[in-house]
Amino acid sequence: MRYLFRLAMRNIMKARRRTVLTFLMLSFGVMVYLLMEGMLAGFDRASFQNLIDFETGHFKIRSAGFDEDFPYDVDNYISDTESIESVLSKVDFVTGYAPRIQFLAELDNSIDSAPVVVVGIDPSLDSRVFSLNRYIVSGRLEHYGALLGRSLARDMDLGQGDPVYLTFRDREGMFTSVELVITGLVQTADPGVNSGTLFMDIELAREQMGVAGATEISLRTPDFRKTDSYRDLLKETFPDLRVESWRELSTDFAALMATKRKAGGWFLLFIIVIALVGIINTLLMSVYEKQMEIGTLMALGMEKRDVRNLFLFEGFMTGLLGSLAGIILGTLINLYFIYKGIDYTALLGDNSGFNVMGVVKSVWVFPAYIKSLLLAVGASVAASWYPAAKVMRMEPVECLRTVQ
Repeated sequence: MRYLFRLAMRNIMKARRRTVLTFLMLSFGVMVYLLMEGMLAGFDRASFQNLIDFETGHFKIRSAGFDEDFPYDVDNYISDTESIESVLSKVDFVTGYAPRIQFLAELDNSIDSAPVVVVGIDPSLDSRVFSLNRYIVSGRLEHYGALLGRSLARDMDLGQGDPVYLTFRDREGMFTSVELVITGLVQTADPGVNSGTLFMDIELAREQMGVAGATEISLRTPDFRKTDSYRDLLKETFPDLRVESWRELSTDFAALMATKRKAGGWFLLFIIVIALVGIINTLLMSVYEKQMEIGTLMALGMEKRDVRNLFLFEGFMTGLLGSLAGIILGTLINLYFIYKGIDYTALLGDNSGFNVMGVVKSVWVFPAYIKSLLLAVGASVAASWYPAAKVMRMEPVECLRTVQ
């Protein structure tokens, strides 16, 4: 085995140009794949955190007949929120709860108009569940005022103190218009909030819509990872209501993230296929160039399977060294993105189309390391099989006749 190792390493070093090219391609593919996986995982984490911090909380309680196709329909409202809040205040694992009313409206500044999602909130309760309060860049929410996303305010040339008009359908289906004053601006980590949401006092929203209660009640718990066990207890406590965790509320979003990760896997496969072509070419050229040497080894008593194993070992070493180099490079570069991250706002702007903004940091994805190592080494050995099989069909006499 030691002799085969030394001979394989000698053969690898002998064809340096071809070996280095294949080696670099394999290393580059593994390195880029690890970086992609780390950044995508960091992007996923930031996206889910935004979802929890600004939209869902850890749990959302809705009416049993909530219609997903018409989420803003007034028939979805929970009419008696006070009794639910009274029960929630006594649940040990609920650290905060916040009722919200959501409906669609047209925002008008007397010159332009834009569709918005209006969210009625109770500021004192909302801050126990959501992070909105930490992202108010100026002013505050007042009873007859509104908090507006800074991106939307900029697009409509609005500032703190400017009046706006909201037009919407109330519970009776009648168009209603209310004048509000922009009393605060928010700039969150969620572009959707910044560019299409208006927050108002929940009591004013109830008054204008002609409804009681809320569209939903969101909850916060000590540990979002225990949502499965918490959910069962909440469903037992509220059997006549719809209780969903943030995981259940983000299934479509999670599917989109999984699709992005598959794209990273296909990229790795594409790079490795290119590298494998190089490995096959390198080893085939080695077979043709070393026919005399192969014939001499077999004439001296080396069995064909040992010669075959020599070429398989060359493929194994190429794949192993190439993937290890890629892992080392990927790890070193990923360290920078773990501590510094990428500022997507500076890179793509406020309206990037993604559901995160600001600095997004990479994370360690250890399964990707194992996957890339096994795939690169396994594929390299597989690519070596054809040249090795060609050796098995060679006879010592035929090899020795090829002497130039």
